[in-house]
Amino acid sequence: MEIQTQEILNRLKEAKTKENINECMLLIRAFGQEWQKQLEDSYREEIIALLKEKILEIIVSKGDILDKSILWAYGLFEGRKSSKKDERFMKYFDFCSPYVEDSNASYYERLLFIEFASAALLLSGDKEGAVKFFFSKVIYLSLRENYMVELDPFTREFLCYHEIPVEWILEIQREALKWDNFSKLDDFTKKTIFLWNMHCFWNVKHYFNHLKWRENFPVWLDCLKGLLEQGNLDMAMYVEFYIYHKFGNSAQTQEDWQEYNDKVVKLVEPYYVEYGKNLSKCKASIGGKSGEKIKIALIKDRIVENSPYKVEYSLCKALMQNEEFAKQYELVVYSMNYIQKSEDGIEAMQSFVQAGVPVVCPAYQLIRQYSYYYSHLQKALSIRQSLLSEGVDIIIITGTIDCADFLFATRSAPKQIYWSHGNGRYDIVGIDERISHAIPPTTPYDFKSFLVPMDIERFYNPPRDPKLIEAEKAKYPITKDTVVLGVIGRLVKVDSDEYLECIAEVMKKHSNTIFIAAGSGNMPVIRDKVEKLGISDRFFMPGFVDPHIYGHIIDIFCDTFPMGQGESLSEFMAKGKVAVSYRNDKIKIDNIELKELKYSELFLVYFENIEEFHEDVLGYKDFIEADNMLFIINKYSAKIDRDILKKSKYFDLQDDEMRRIADYSCKVIENENDRVILRTNVNWVRTKIGYWFIYNADNLREYQEEYVPKMKRFISSSGEFPGQYMAGYGIKEYGEHLERIIADSKLRFEMMELLIVSGKIIKKIEDKRSFNSFIKILKDL
Repeated sequence: MEIQTQEILNRLKEAKTKENINECMLLIRAFGQEWQKQLEDSYREEIIALLKEKILEIIVSKGDILDKSILWAYGLFEGRKSSKKDERFMKYFDFCSPYVEDSNASYYERLLFIEFASAALLLSGDKEGAVKFFFSKVIYLSLRENYMVELDPFTREFLCYHEIPVEWILEIQREALKWDNFSKLDDFTKKTIFLWNMHCFWNVKHYFNHLKWRENFPVWLDCLKGLLEQGNLDMAMYVEFYIYHKFGNSAQTQEDWQEYNDKVVKLVEPYYVEYGKNLSKCKASIGGKSGEKIKIALIKDRIVENSPYKVEYSLCKALMQNEEFAKQYELVVYSMNYIQKSEDGIEAMQSFVQAGVPVVCPAYQLIRQYSYYYSHLQKALSIRQSLLSEGVDIIIITGTIDCADFLFATRSAPKQIYWSHGNGRYDIVGIDERISHAIPPTTPYDFKSFLVPMDIERFYNPPRDPKLIEAEKAKYPITKDTVVLGVIGRLVKVDSDEYLECIAEVMKKHSNTIFIAAGSGNMPVIRDKVEKLGISDRFFMPGFVDPHIYGHIIDIFCDTFPMGQGESLSEFMAKGKVAVSYRNDKIKIDNIELKELKYSELFLVYFENIEEFHEDVLGYKDFIEADNMLFIINKYSAKIDRDILKKSKYFDLQDDEMRRIADYSCKVIENENDRVILRTNVNWVRTKIGYWFIYNADNLREYQEEYVPKMKRFISSSGEFPGQYMAGYGIKEYGEHLERIIADSKLRFEMMELLIVSGKIIKKIEDKRSFNSFIKILKDL
């Protein structure tokens, strides 16, 4: 500590040029925050006094200017007890201030004045004011200038190094977006303010995905409303995208998505509809000349190798390999080119092309020309025009974003489908059908489900060098008795008080556990929470990691709640590893008798066409012989099987309500060989023992012949099935199941074996059926 202090003092005393001063700034930064905080007051004052004198002597008195490197002395002033202002530097601040917003000056000249003024304010003794002044002024400077090569990294590094509170940036943003001032700015400057917040501040380590960003939601909405009322649809789309990006990255529940839909999507909807009245109409119906293929466009926000890509690519590849589909349909992927999120990935685009699916980027030239400042309206129009020119019959849009809203609301194809990857509350005029490979929980809309034959070896379980796994594992205090709990995915989902409290309670009972939360997000906030919960010393956050390495390090994947993980959970389980997921245990039922039944040990089963369920149906015997199964019916008919009537109870409710209340909803269908039972919905609110045969019960012949016999050996004499511990209904049961798995290594092994055996069978069966399930959706349009 003393060595560093003397080094700084000696260098400052010997300094003769501006470069010497800047070298001292680099040393002050390099010596770290701890050195700055622990400086004795006498040394602190000596260093500050020397720094000021040398700056006045070497830089200012010679007509040179101060630059942003002086701001690295912020840490010295932060620990200072003296609050007396040094008026020698205030006159330079007063001189520079009028020029920082001078429209006659270039962006670079304004930046020079901002840096000089901020450094002078810091040297005067106003440390907080200096930082706030600097960042409140640079947000008006274009991001397309060469100075950004240095200014962008400086911003991120400085804010992170000094742990500048996100509240300061939020305050700066609120001030900049006050409508009276914001409305008078040109559109380029309006966009610049939002771009600074998205590209620079958002990427500061402890700001990334911070839940406090949402505190400015009312200000964003005011801007959006004002722009719409002004008729500035292009700028409104720009702001809508910003709101979606900030809101969507912090959404933790379906209720969050509902709020976004109510306050944002429904706000812009009528403006898009009105604008669409003056646009060319798409063709009236699916199909064209005889023999022409039906054209399907899969429209993505951008094409990168993220979780949605894995699902979408796998589906496209499977479809194109099917002769029947290839004869009838033409499939193309459209990119909406949201470079604000990231550039399209060359390898990801090539993978679609290699699978036989062309990739189209109608707005490519527009975005190359204007970069982040491109017109969102012109982009949406170019995509829409391409869809119309190519005669696209069906669009499938996977993102709830401004361009998606525009395409749906202006009717861009005869049939328009929303494919949900998690948002179950998206609703805008123009959606003809909703589909999902994993129907979101508590959605009020009717989603059609389909299966996706995932490329397991490529996406879920690619090989990794065991030495790399062991090297990464060695970073943690793992012994032979350690049980590694963890999760892989966005940390915004980990930043849930009820989730962390549940994990902490379990870990305190089991001292042989550690927890690894791997992923990007707001680590400081989570660290603060786990410290208060008393598990910080066993809670690790390594940041973004290779999930295929950490999938072999983590023993039990503790899925997050209320917002669960997505593909990362599937990737983990594909390695034959154990996971525990949260399931909702709440349901509103007015009928007291029915509510008691719902929470009892009885399985409540509802058949949409109960009159078709007779002994000739494959699986009939399993249902009839089940001890604690109750058929709930809402109609009487002479066609209903007598044995079913004996095990049924009547309720005067509509079909939708029956489906909502039943543990299993099913219907009888005919396939090429049999009359079979098809499971259409599952809605449990508690774990129920037994009847594993409908746990995955699309009771087709393959399940009867392959799945059921192999599953029988996993069932105990009491009817207990290892798979039941993979989900907990409610926080209490989630914790209980997690504890049971931690404590019982035999159960953990059985669950791993079950996953491996069932996974192979289910993949084999679902690969056969996945194509048909998606094609059926297309044919039903």
